[in-house]
Amino acid sequence: MALIPPPQSHTVDAIYAAYAATRARSWEGLGISISDLGNECDRAVWYALRWAAPQEVITGLKAITFETGEIEEERLLNSLRMIGCEVEAVDPFTGKQVRVSAVFGFVRGKIDGKVLGLPEAPKTWHVVECKSAGDKYYKAVAKAQSVREGYFSHWVQLNTYLHLLGFERGLYMLRNKNTGEIYCERVETDHDAAIRMLANAERIVAMHEPPAKLHTNPKAKTAFKCGFCRFKGICHEGAFPRVNCRTCLHATAERLENATISCARWVKPLTPDEQREGCGAHLYLPALVPGELLDADEDAETVTYKLKDGSTWVDGSGKPRVADEAVVLEDVAA
Repeated sequence: MALIPPPQSHTVDAIYAAYAATRARSWEGLGISISDLGNECDRAVWYALRWAAPQEVITGLKAITFETGEIEEERLLNSLRMIGCEVEAVDPFTGKQVRVSAVFGFVRGKIDGKVLGLPEAPKTWHVVECKSAGDKYYKAVAKAQSVREGYFSHWVQLNTYLHLLGFERGLYMLRNKNTGEIYCERVETDHDAAIRMLANAERIVAMHEPPAKLHTNPKAKTAFKCGFCRFKGICHEGAFPRVNCRTCLHATAERLENATISCARWVKPLTPDEQREGCGAHLYLPALVPGELLDADEDAETVTYKLKDGSTWVDGSGKPRVADEAVVLEDVAA
């Protein structure tokens, strides 16, 4: 006799669907998130900037996780208000979080707020960064008594905000999701480190080829992060990247402002929607094709490659390339 499947809660399904609808826009930024400046793999940062991987879709569960992070952020800011601090969580002119950018708009982020009146330094304004994490990651920071040592990407994020806003002090707040404990640390700005990271980001933005692989063998013990990387297929397994303007050889990241991408084929700047849509004249950046370039025909606007399986493929010939299937962005336990 066949086993009776476990009951399915249509209520839960409906809740997840409702939450997913609140995050209908794809999880894809116009530039490099400031939190990614500390990523040890420049290649992954470049792939993300070029929208190389299949487009991600935020599930309802992940949307709930995002909302939880926002609630935790507001809770920590309120805790500062409770002890008498003055907290500025939004721009008084726009009513929104303060946004910062660098590298011609390709590096971007937004701060959680500013605080004045901390018991340790009551007369000094601090940029405040609020985070929450599971027990493992919380303990790593608390044990080190240093966000720089315990959660490097969090430190990079706060330090870059401090540098770009001209602040010398920041406040890092981390709440343990498991126990509710709060870790606070005053951070002094390391301007030299911020300048180096922004210079590296500028180098990545200008590159027409991906940086060198961090690991040549994704199965090596030291390369365990490759197994969880959304670019593993493109980087190590010969998959074609997604078709959009940022993977096209006609596109250039301009040294202007607001993350401007221009098209040499149509001689114009491209809107974000145009970049995502692409056009019939799309030709892959040669370094993104898993094969060897054999020939290029400027008149026919085609590029011929020998693929790894020995077959010949003509980019721009109108033949089908690869399906742009969405990748579901699942929750990752912290």
